[in-house]
This record gives sequence, C-alpha cells and structure tokens, in this order.
Amino acid sequence: MAGRFHFAVSRYSQQNLTQALHINELQPSGDLYVRVDGFHMGIGGDDSWSRSVHDEFLLKQKQYRYRVTLK
Repeated sequence: MAGRFHFAVSRYSQQNLTQALHINELQPSGDLYVRVDGFHMGIGGDDSWSRSVHDEFLLKQKQYRYRVTLK
C-alpha cells in the first residue's frame, strides 16, 4: 500500500467494543489488539437534517484490498 494508513492498539477486542453499550462494560482481556485501517469514511455531522457524509468522503466499494509491510 502506498500512502498513509491508520493503526490503533487496544486492550479490547473488536467484538467486545461492538457488544458493550457503556464504557463500564469493557473489561481488558490482558491481550493487545492491533487494528490496521487502510481507508476511513468521513463521519459527517454538519447538521441534523442532511446526509451524514459528503459524497467525496464515502467509501463506495464493498471490499478494499491493501497490504502493509512492517520492517
């Protein structure tokens, strides 16, 4: 992959983050989870009455492929 990407390290699995409704429901597992994101879609939030994300910031494909090499 040429260009920028985002990564995050967390003490919570993606499943744990998705299932928890409140922060107090998150329990660290003792493991570290690394998430590498090659693409991000905009979040919008300009106002409460229009589409949430501007067209130029939408991820329009259903699948993306990228490769990251750590040296």
